[in-house]
Amino acid sequence: MATVRTSIHLPYLLALPPGEYPTPGVGGSLRLVDGSVTNVDGTVESRTEASTLFDAPDAGNAEAQERQREVEADRLLRRVNRLLRWYRVATGQAAIIELTRAQASPFRFIVEGTGAVWGGDAPLEYEAASLPVPAKGSRASFGDTVRQGLGEATDPDVAALNLLDAEYALSVGRFRESVLLCWGAIDSTFVRKFKRLVDDRLTDEWPDGRDFLKGIDFGLRHKMTTGLRFVAGRSLYTEPDGFWQDLSASYGLRNKIIHDGQIAHEDDAKLAIKVARKLVQLVASL
Repeated sequence: MATVRTSIHLPYLLALPPGEYPTPGVGGSLRLVDGSVTNVDGTVESRTEASTLFDAPDAGNAEAQERQREVEADRLLRRVNRLLRWYRVATGQAAIIELTRAQASPFRFIVEGTGAVWGGDAPLEYEAASLPVPAKGSRASFGDTVRQGLGEATDPDVAALNLLDAEYALSVGRFRESVLLCWGAIDSTFVRKFKRLVDDRLTDEWPDGRDFLKGIDFGLRHKMTTGLRFVAGRSLYTEPDGFWQDLSASYGLRNKIIHDGQIAHEDDAKLAIKVARKLVQLVASL
C-alpha cells in the first residue's frame, strides 16, 4: 500500500498560514503551503498549493488507477472549495469563488517519501468545457425565438435558465450548486402553477382558504400531493417510475445542503436534474 499525495495550485495566494486544516472524511486534513508557478513568459507567480493524502494499492491496472485519480481529484476539489467558502466568510473577499475542475487543474499525484509519480506519467488535467453545437434546431429557428422574445420585451423563464445553469454546474464539478439550481427551477415552476390552479379552480371560495393553500404554511410536498389532487385531480405521489421517491430523495438533500451545509456528489446532481426536468414537463401538462 502506497501513500499518495494529491495536490493542486490555486489560482492565487491565500492569506492563510501554511499548515494542516482539518476536514471530515477520509484523509483527515487539507494541507496548505506557499507555492509558486512559472508562467509561459518566465515570470514566477506565488500561489497556494493544496493537497491531501490517500492510500493507493501497490498494484493495479492503468484503468483502475485512472478512475482512482479522478475520484481523488474530486475529493481534493470538494475540500478546497469548502475551505474557500470559509475563506470568503473570514476575509470578506466576494471575488474568491469555488473552483471548477478545469480551474484547479492540473492535479498531481506523488508517492510520499519517494517523490515518484503515481498513476501515469502526466498530471490529471481537465479542460474547460467547449461550447457544443446545439443538438436540435437551426439558425433560422433560433433567430425566430430570440427575435420574438426580444420583441415582446420578455425574459426567458427562470426555470429554463436555472436548469441550464444546473447542467453547466454539473459539467464543471459544482454538484451542490447544481442541486440548488434545480430546486430553484422546481420551486419556481411548481409554485407559480399551483397558485394559478388554486385561483382558477377555487374562484368562489373563501379568500383566506385560498391564501392558506398557496401559502408557506402549506408545505411544498403537501402542495405536490394532496393539494394538487384537490385542485387538479392529480398527485405527484402517484406518478410512475419511482418519480416521487426520486423527488423526495433530492428534496431531502436540498434541505440538508441549505440547513446543514452538506456536500453533494455527481449522482446527486444528476438525480436533481432528472427530477427537475420531469417536474417541468408534468407542470406543463396540468
